[in-house]
Amino acid sequence: MAKKTIAFGFLVLLGLAVGNAALAIGEPPPATIPDTVTSAQNFIDLLDNIVDWIFVVVLVFAVIFIVLAGFQFITGGGEPQQVGQARNKLLYAAIGIAVAVLARGLVTAVRSLIGS
Repeated sequence: MAKKTIAFGFLVLLGLAVGNAALAIGEPPPATIPDTVTSAQNFIDLLDNIVDWIFVVVLVFAVIFIVLAGFQFITGGGEPQQVGQARNKLLYAAIGIAVAVLARGLVTAVRSLIGS
C-alpha cells in the first residue's frame, strides 16, 4: 500500500509540473473581462477572453486525465480491464487537446478571413 501511495504522490507532483508547463505555453489569458459590450471590438475581445479561459480549462482537465491514466497503468497490474480503461482515458485526453487546439485555431482562421 505504501508503494501505491508514493507512486500516486509522485504522479500528482508530475501532473502539477506538466500542468504548469502546459499553462506556460502561449500567452496567458487576459485578466480583465469587459463590463459592457458597446462595439464590435468589445464583443470580439469578450469572445477572445472566453475562448482563452476555456482553452486553459480544457488543457488542465486533459493533463489530469493523462495523470490518472498513467496512475491506472501503473496500478493496474496488467489486468486487461484496467489497461483498457487507462487507454480510454488517454484517448479522451488526446481528443480533448485536439478539440481545444482546433477551436483556438478556428478563431484565428475566422479572424484572418474577416480581416480583424
